[in-house]
Order: sequence, then structure tokens, then C-alpha cells
Amino acid sequence: MWLHDGAKLTGRYCTWQGQEYEVRDLHPRDGVFTLVVEGGDAPDSGWRTLSRRKKFGRPDVSHIRRVPQDEVSNLHKVTVTGTLGPDRNVLVVGADDRGNLAVQSIDPMPVNYKRQLINNHQFEPFSRNEPLEHVFVGGWLPVERIRELKVEIETVGKE
Repeated sequence: MWLHDGAKLTGRYCTWQGQEYEVRDLHPRDGVFTLVVEGGDAPDSGWRTLSRRKKFGRPDVSHIRRVPQDEVSNLHKVTVTGTLGPDRNVLVVGADDRGNLAVQSIDPMPVNYKRQLINNHQFEPFSRNEPLEHVFVGGWLPVERIRELKVEIETVGKE
């Protein structure tokens, strides 16, 4: 997923026909990669539109296209992290049109900070069946609340 300025958020990416796309997996399955475009309209008629149950930080519609692995290059994984303060590190997984970022806690994050995020910012635990010590919490925050944004890029070779 991208920010409106073109910066990449946490995800997997590749180049196909001179254009960068998100890719479902960094390794081909049966000689094919699945490209993904989140939200909006399909790039053209060669894309299949999927509606899905709301996934945190992602639109509820996406478009996919399967392409031969030899047409794909520049496979890489991007991880964007930031901090809300000491012991409060987050993974940035999405963005909306209002300048908010979808973030999830990175463990170890003390339970009291997770509770603060739940109580003050309507974050949700990723599982209600586990103790809060064992689960991530996720929610939306204005971009200015997240400090020390760090982008890591890992290049992956095709198999």
C-alpha cells in the first residue's frame, strides 16, 4: 500500500511492465505472481476485482492479476515502523485519505500501553481469545503522532 505522495508502506512489491505493484507473495506459485491493487478502480479489464471482509488497514475491495514470473522484476519487501514513545513501537500497515495511518503494536509492548491505545484511540486487539500480553493491537492514528518513521527495504531474488 502507498501513501498519497507515493511512499511505500509495509508490504511486498515488484515491477511489472515498467510499473510498480504490490505482489501477494515474493515467490512465484506455479510460475506465476499475483499482483494486487488495493481499492479504487481496476487498472484495466485484465484485472479481477475481489470484495472481501474488511482487513485491518486495507480497503474492502482489491484487484488482482496473475502474471508470468519471467515478466516480474525488482521483488522487494518494505517494512515501515515508528514509535509513539519509549517501549511503544508500531508497524505502519495502511493509510487513509485523511492523513491517518493504520498501525499495529510491535511486541514487546507493555500491556498498559496497549490498554491506553485501546481506551484512548479505539484500537482493537487482534484476538479477543488471548490475554492482551500475547496479542497485537491495531488502530488508526494521525501521521503526526508517529515519530521516528523508519523504512527498511529487503530485496528478494526470484526462485
